[in-house]
Amino acid sequence: MAKHSFYLLAFIMFLSMTGYGIVFPALPYLAAHLGLNSFQMGSLITGWAVAQFVIVPFWGRLIDQFGRKPVLVFGLFGFGVAFLLMIFATTYTELLFIRIIGAIVSTGAMPAVYAMISDVYDKRQRGPVIAKMAGANTLGFLCGPVVGSLLSPFGINMPFLIAGMLSFITIPFAILFIKEPKRKTIRKDNLSFAKSLGILIQPGCWELFLMTFGMAVAASGFFSMLGYFMIERFSASASQTGLSFSTESLAAVILQVFIMGTIYNRLGEMHAAKIGAMINASGYVCIALSRSVWMIFLGCALVGIGNALVQPTLVSLLSKQDSIGQGMVMGLQQSTDSLGRAIGPLLAGWLFFFHDSAPFWGSVLIVLCIIMVLITRQGTLTAHPNRGSQKQLSAK
Repeated sequence: MAKHSFYLLAFIMFLSMTGYGIVFPALPYLAAHLGLNSFQMGSLITGWAVAQFVIVPFWGRLIDQFGRKPVLVFGLFGFGVAFLLMIFATTYTELLFIRIIGAIVSTGAMPAVYAMISDVYDKRQRGPVIAKMAGANTLGFLCGPVVGSLLSPFGINMPFLIAGMLSFITIPFAILFIKEPKRKTIRKDNLSFAKSLGILIQPGCWELFLMTFGMAVAASGFFSMLGYFMIERFSASASQTGLSFSTESLAAVILQVFIMGTIYNRLGEMHAAKIGAMINASGYVCIALSRSVWMIFLGCALVGIGNALVQPTLVSLLSKQDSIGQGMVMGLQQSTDSLGRAIGPLLAGWLFFFHDSAPFWGSVLIVLCIIMVLITRQGTLTAHPNRGSQKQLSAK
């Protein structure tokens, strides 16, 4: 892939994630405007994640059948429609329906991007490239809430309007300048959709899906409860809470964009993942034991560094399987991640009732289990047993 194409693809994802992040500061105010309670507000976020979990494997199959670019363009269009429709919601039912429909029509964009990268770059190059793409997404998500906060004074619907416009603006760039890569596809008479789901239990793959799920549960629980924790323990202001989230995202962006290539070259993917998981767990411990807001900031930075090392590595390792199409495996990866993001806030909220630090100790326990999987299953994870399935692939 030419550099300008890669940077354009990263810019497209940055813009779309900026639009996605814009709505977060405005969503609670829209919910309050409609008179929604805390459970209904939480269901708007969980509903999006659950819808992604259910539908994204089907998008993955379409990515393999019809190409990466068409699904990417349709996903960007879905983002725009979903954001604009939120302007017209007048009841909880309408808003929840729009969120679910938005997730269904837009969720194919991310696996399409990762499948495209897997087509173009060989297995040795994918780790740093996937990390840079993840950095672009994280940077967009970091900028989104800031832009959303600045737009909120102009009206409750302004952030949703701008988010939708950003999504639509990216579509012409994708159509004109992103080329459909040459790829390998699976013959329809060899693997059905049901058989493709069998990768979830294959040695060398189920461990990666399990760790993806665990990292998503730990991270989403952390994000959902950090603000409550800071208010409960330190009576933190809104600016301090926002700064803590920004610290986590900024640490991840710097590492993924500028340093991940060097880390992979010197340590390799497996060692990078293990070190990242240890750093991630230490960040949660730092937050759970915090006695000042500065310890929170330090913990958030460690969590961001750990996530930046582990999550792109899991995606890269999954992309190296050869038994099913890249679209399908990336769809299943995002589906697993979405399930974790749906369960994590519910688990963390339940743990918070027992003690304000319990959600973070729960995240520590989850990450320690991930470290154990990385250590005990390292041989299986690095063997890539699916390489023998290349005979099932045919050049498109």
